[in-house]
Amino acid sequence: MYRTKTNGELNIKNVGECVELAGWVQKIRNLGGMIFIDLRDEFGVTQIVVNDEELEKKVKEITTESCIHIKRKSCGKVK
Repeated sequence: MYRTKTNGELNIKNVGECVELAGWVQKIRNLGGMIFIDLRDEFGVTQIVVNDEELEKKVKEITTESCIHIKRKSCGKVK
């Protein structure tokens, strides 16, 4: 299995869980200290926040329409 949740399935109940997501990159926004990636699959969109220097180097190689697989802990900071 290449993912534990779909992009339309994540919500506040998943905070703290380690999740695996897969999909294609719809949009990338680089705000200097943070990079935001909109990851889309057939079920919805999840916003990925990258604020780790090592990961930022890898993200710079990604372009829109790239297919990626991500495995991370869900922080779920919702306002």
